[in-house]
Amino acid sequence: SSSKLILIKQLFNMKMRETDPATSHINTFNRVLLEISSEGINFEEQVKALAILSSLPTSWEVFCTTFTNSSPKLTLDKTIKMILSEDIR
Repeated sequence: SSSKLILIKQLFNMKMRETDPATSHINTFNRVLLEISSEGINFEEQVKALAILSSLPTSWEVFCTTFTNSSPKLTLDKTIKMILSEDIR
């Protein structure tokens, strides 16, 4: 249905602005992910982790590269924890 397509576009086109706190971006990401899940669409953990990493601003590029290279098994929870701890710095 068109609502599924809209939600998928929302998820994969989502971008965090440089000035946004990571917590609000993560909350929005999780809300959209939950809506997609309620439509019966589920993604592997690695896809969810990569989706949130790709939604981060360019200033996070080094973090994303370092994190993905050092984490052989990406999960959304682990990725979110790392984003939050990095955002505190």
